[in-house]
Amino acid sequence: MIQPIVFSEEDRIAVIAPHPDDECLGAASALLMAADRTDIIVITDGSHGNASRSVEEEAVVRKRQFEAEMEYIRPRSWHWLGIEDTKLSRHLDALDGFDFTPYTKIFMPWIDSLHPDHRAAAQMCRQVLRRQKASAVCWSYEITAPFFQPTHYIDITGVEMEKRRLFFFHEDQIGGGQEEITMSLNAFRGAWLQRKPSCGYAEAFLQVDVWDYADTPDLLLKLYEIRDDPEVMERIEKQGIRIKRVMPMNITTVYNFIRDHFALSWADECLPAMLNGDCYVAVRDHELLGFIAVDVPSKDYLGPIGVIPSERHKGIAKALDLTGMKALRAKGYQYAISGMVHPSGRHVDEEIVKLIPIPDSAGSYRNML
Repeated sequence: MIQPIVFSEEDRIAVIAPHPDDECLGAASALLMAADRTDIIVITDGSHGNASRSVEEEAVVRKRQFEAEMEYIRPRSWHWLGIEDTKLSRHLDALDGFDFTPYTKIFMPWIDSLHPDHRAAAQMCRQVLRRQKASAVCWSYEITAPFFQPTHYIDITGVEMEKRRLFFFHEDQIGGGQEEITMSLNAFRGAWLQRKPSCGYAEAFLQVDVWDYADTPDLLLKLYEIRDDPEVMERIEKQGIRIKRVMPMNITTVYNFIRDHFALSWADECLPAMLNGDCYVAVRDHELLGFIAVDVPSKDYLGPIGVIPSERHKGIAKALDLTGMKALRAKGYQYAISGMVHPSGRHVDEEIVKLIPIPDSAGSYRNML
């Protein structure tokens, strides 16, 4: 069920906009309702926003218009990074100079937006927040294209005319229909919230899990420098736990275990490994506790690994990781690839081998149906 976002006096808010005007198109509620607690970061110069001017001229105009809007809103702070419009994917480190750890709420673009600058901005937001281990609650805002199933909203009834006023600071962009599209979208959201008949206009948002790994770079594992750990193997053996290769007669049992305790997609992904003898399980008294598969989803991949919650923090994940890496090394691989790595899994990997992020490799799983 869609939930309201409520601003409190203790909030520290960031609105991250790829272009000057995105901040008021998608997240005007923060600008109008909590300006004294809101920092606004505009990443590009908007210089490709008007074909009748040169890029240099348009950059000057867009900055002047944005500064006028900021003078009117008077937010806690605002930042103009001035990266050339349409070129943001070449500057994925643009936000690295900001400390996002103090924020409680962050509004950012949608990672599946049609505009490449919006996608790049969403990617860099997620990456910097992960690196800094920031704890803010994050939402993507809606611009032009509606979310299929938004998770949150802010009722802007009563300030919708002020939102419209903010558009007109960006007069260079008026005339393209964006104002009408945005206000129509906000009116649609107001009507869509049928259980709130007093809501005439609303902004809709999609809560973001920045630890969604679909956009994280794949990692290269240096298998020729595996740091063995006999103690962890001894420790799990003292608990009566053994690491075993999945035999053909156990495939259905292991498939069902992975499906029931983790995900059907993981079970499907691991099936080729089971058939090829490349899947290993942690077992205690015939009870399955965890698994790892290698050479899936593609050759030379350290594939999915999982341990049931009640058996975590006992060394099982590291024992499985070691087993999988050694199995790949035994096949003759000097390096292995790991994709969409969860932070806990990355921590275990780093105890065993050196991890090297592979540039421009985000999303080894993006081609899934």
